[in-house]
Amino acid sequence: MASTTFTLHYGSMIINESISPGKNLLELIHSLPSVNIDAPCGGKGTCGKCRVRIIEGEASPVSDAEKKFLSAADIKKGIRLACKTLPEGSVTVVLEDSMHNAKIMESGGLPYTGRLNPLLKKKVMNLPPASLEDQRSLETRLLQALPEGSVLDHRIRLKLAELQQKEQYEMTLSFCDTTITNLTPGSDMTPSYALAVDIGTTTVVAYLVNLSTGQMMGTASGLNTQKSFGADVISRIDYIGDDKEKLSQLQQRICSQIEELASKTLKAAGLNEEDLMAVFAAGNTTMMHILQGLSPQTIARAPFIPVSTEAMILKPSEIASQLPDHVRFVLLPSLSGYIGADIVAGILSTEIAESEDLCLLVDIGTNGEIAMGNKDSLTSCSTAAGPAFEGANIQCGVGGIPGAISSFRSDGNSFSFETIDDKPVSGICGSGIIDLTAYLLKAGLVDFTGRFQDESDWRNNPPASKDSLINKDGEIRFVWENKEDSLYFTQKDLREVQLAKGSIGAGIATLVKESGHSLDDIKKVYLAGGFGSYIDHQSALAIGLLPQELQGRIHCVGNSCGAGVIRCALNRDEMEKTKMILNKTKYIELSSNKGFQEEYMLNMYFPEYD
Repeated sequence: MASTTFTLHYGSMIINESISPGKNLLELIHSLPSVNIDAPCGGKGTCGKCRVRIIEGEASPVSDAEKKFLSAADIKKGIRLACKTLPEGSVTVVLEDSMHNAKIMESGGLPYTGRLNPLLKKKVMNLPPASLEDQRSLETRLLQALPEGSVLDHRIRLKLAELQQKEQYEMTLSFCDTTITNLTPGSDMTPSYALAVDIGTTTVVAYLVNLSTGQMMGTASGLNTQKSFGADVISRIDYIGDDKEKLSQLQQRICSQIEELASKTLKAAGLNEEDLMAVFAAGNTTMMHILQGLSPQTIARAPFIPVSTEAMILKPSEIASQLPDHVRFVLLPSLSGYIGADIVAGILSTEIAESEDLCLLVDIGTNGEIAMGNKDSLTSCSTAAGPAFEGANIQCGVGGIPGAISSFRSDGNSFSFETIDDKPVSGICGSGIIDLTAYLLKAGLVDFTGRFQDESDWRNNPPASKDSLINKDGEIRFVWENKEDSLYFTQKDLREVQLAKGSIGAGIATLVKESGHSLDDIKKVYLAGGFGSYIDHQSALAIGLLPQELQGRIHCVGNSCGAGVIRCALNRDEMEKTKMILNKTKYIELSSNKGFQEEYMLNMYFPEYD
């Protein structure tokens, strides 16, 4: 069979590829490294998000799986699900770029005001010229003039050879700890810079910092380009399987994204790659494995043991990065398969491990990572919240993109909503989902079990907004406008919220119980992450996402992971503190905890309202 010509219109780009047949449209798009498509389920056909529009050519008939998500009007327009569509001959496809301009939490964490003592430093050396009286090699003379334990590799040795040929003995050395990472002729004590990166499952945020002054030079962020392969870590692990090429594909995605963010921040600051000395990074354990090219397979199956949780210092070539050889990747340590370096960084930046008061850190994303403790000890756990709060698994759910409904309000008789950047409605994101759920409960449209109510439930006291509920094909929906193609929220969507909020609530309850404390003992609650920072506290309390007893003690700390990574970049002592955090933190595996199962069932219910 002749090869298929696949033409993709993506944003301002038109991409033409000759690809052998047999691959569906999602697989063809995955093969294009510069293209991102929203596919939260990883191509299983269960989310309905990987929508494309065929404008020319023929494809396989519309499947029953697609009809569950696509209306007759959609199909007439040529809308298809990429994961369920096979091209039949040449085909031209349009894909909307929904990955850019997302609203991403970049600020946060307690500001670092400590001393500057970076792991990366410069030192000017002026060695005496060679002589007949001193027959030591230039390398030997250099190492003997440096603190004991200093090391260099062959790349530096080659640079020494160039200097010796020119009889130039003044040089500037760049160090990462005791390793010489770069050598330049003469004296060059211009500032050096590091990139601090928070590798989230959903987003990636990078901060460029001046290692000499501690000044923040720039910030850049984007949705994690691995999202095309699944919204959560389990979907990505499933995609990788035992295939080394697929692992390499996802590794190259994150390396390329870090390089792009580095380029953006350096360019904005008037700098170049030669000024960058290191990339400090933290993420959940799966993200850290993929970055290092380590198989994450064992994280997904009992007993959930990762290959490595150690802090690492790696060369770009060791992780398929194209950054210059002198740059070092400094990776923060993780605690377990599901408490990663991101939570270690969050504990560091919120200073929980140094606090007299009992504190609770809750980072809500595709997983809910929770840590509680003080200077004496810490306890942690991770709950499989799922990607509902990221907009995935919600039929009209989207990420934090322009047009996403981010807040939902009611004055008692009617409701209103706001969208990100005041753009036309494109869907509803996590913070809006929480607000909407709280509204449905308080308005009496949903009961404490999570069931949409109907006329038999209301009797003579119907809610003011009862007309917003419609029955479509036996399914009750809450709609914004009573139109066929309007945005809506279904019973299934509500169940997804219940599963997610029940998991978080149960995790908190189990952690409190296992640590021997009570909710009253907790003095401060730090709500971290983008989602945690944008949600309305009252809505979170109203649906039971957070225990109502914690009202008045909740503090949003934004990107606590990023703040912790910045600390490690600026002061090696902060990096040392991560070891202390690991040593005093106990991890509870909830999948085998009987108490968690009981709490989970209880937390599935919503609070009751009159």
